[in-house]
Amino acid sequence: NNVKTATVTLSNRGQEPCTVNSMQLRQSVMTPGDIEITSAPPVPFTIDRQGQPNSQVQVELTFAPTHPGNHKSYLWFNTTDPDLQMGGWDCQMNSGGVINPGQACVPVSGSADEGTIAVVPSELDFGVVTIGCASPELRVTVYNLGGIALTISRIYLDDPNGPFQFTYAPATPHTLNGGATVELRLRYVPTASVSDRATLYIESDASNTQLLAVPLFGRGTTTDSQHDIFHQPEQVMSDVLFVVDNSGSMSEEQNALASNFSSFINYALTLNVSFQIGVITTEVNDAETNIGNPARDIYPGVLVQAPGRPKIITNNTPDITGAFADNARVGTCCSDEQEAGLEAAWMALSPGYIDEPSKNGGFLREDAKLYIIFLSDEQDQSQGDPDFYVDFFSSIKGYRNTERMAASAIVGDDPNGCGNGTAESGSRYIEVANRTGGIFQSICSSNWAQALQNLGLDAFAAIREFPLSRPADSGTITVTVDGQNVPKASCNDCDACADGWVYYPDTNTICFGANYVPGRGATIEVDYTAVCLTP
Repeated sequence: NNVKTATVTLSNRGQEPCTVNSMQLRQSVMTPGDIEITSAPPVPFTIDRQGQPNSQVQVELTFAPTHPGNHKSYLWFNTTDPDLQMGGWDCQMNSGGVINPGQACVPVSGSADEGTIAVVPSELDFGVVTIGCASPELRVTVYNLGGIALTISRIYLDDPNGPFQFTYAPATPHTLNGGATVELRLRYVPTASVSDRATLYIESDASNTQLLAVPLFGRGTTTDSQHDIFHQPEQVMSDVLFVVDNSGSMSEEQNALASNFSSFINYALTLNVSFQIGVITTEVNDAETNIGNPARDIYPGVLVQAPGRPKIITNNTPDITGAFADNARVGTCCSDEQEAGLEAAWMALSPGYIDEPSKNGGFLREDAKLYIIFLSDEQDQSQGDPDFYVDFFSSIKGYRNTERMAASAIVGDDPNGCGNGTAESGSRYIEVANRTGGIFQSICSSNWAQALQNLGLDAFAAIREFPLSRPADSGTITVTVDGQNVPKASCNDCDACADGWVYYPDTNTICFGANYVPGRGATIEVDYTAVCLTP
């Protein structure tokens, strides 16, 4: 149900009438609730003595949650009964006030959850495939990010007889429990030298949307010879998103980030990297006004903008370090109820935010790297497992563009946080960093300059791995850079050997060793024979 009601009954057990002079529903400081009084007599009102017809009064409360999580409020009464003094430490600590004679405080709480469906990736491009052959199998993962089950009623293609085919889909109706996933697998078998398009539909009873649509693309060809061309940009391009915890304990860490930002950005300035830098908070529930230093309004998932500063900081921003410092000092008012950095980044980079000019439009450039940095002294409290966020972040630049997206974290050590109790373990952030090729820096360390320098070197490094457009026969691959032949490396790991190039069949990518990374403006050409997979 979306709404529940409960009744508080006031009973007079004495021999004298009792008057209730005031009645107030106060919000919890830590977990404010979507609870309200929906039926009660107007105050003041009198409750007759015990045994009389009007010796009881009922107050109806309604819980209509607008977001998942714990909700709590406190129902306070001021009466003429000098012997009444009811309510524990919870009332005093979380709703503000000492309980005096004649007062009563009743805690009222509820918990809300939902079945929230999401799909990653948001589209599938099978690329170029030889007629008579099949593409590699691609997957779509359906997630239930909520805590209660949802039902997938139907999974189908708009053209079931077309060149796009399921290789696996569960029978429907399919129950997807809270936190669970189901994987769909598809392939593309072209029948003509044309561009094909179709749509995968998923119908469910999820609370956020009942119909998901995933576009499918592919193109048929008659040749198995492939010539891929890549261009190393004249400038390294990096879009950096800082996700800054704005809960009550983060003042010192925000100041350290702002004060040491020059250690992060100096490498980019020295190498003339083309960068865009934005800041969001870990708040995912409520907008806040007049917050931070200097004060500004903060909206969940939306790039923050301090007065007189741009929300997207670039090479052309006057006083880059000052602008970042102002944007990054987001205050310590908020997100205590749910410090959800992963979810906030998902919101910020999702349609409706990343393509909306009034929110984050213009931040994400097609040819730039995406680098996310999480800063928090608490464990991530986002809905869903880290698997979903790894999947989503990786899909933004394409799963095989492994060097074009990474998430890193400045958080508490795993598993115990900081020994002095200043930070909890940030294991969820660390897991996402490890699985996306980012790095972990300890928030427990006092050497913020070194931590930010390490992140800067990683965020602004040149691209050296390039995804091929078709599955390659490794024995036929030749590589040139600016017309000069590049030899195959002497080992199978481009991190372990500096010479030549390495082919990774699992990602279908070419990676250059440290001594052969293509320079700025270089043209990389790769020729090979595409593998024909049996339909």
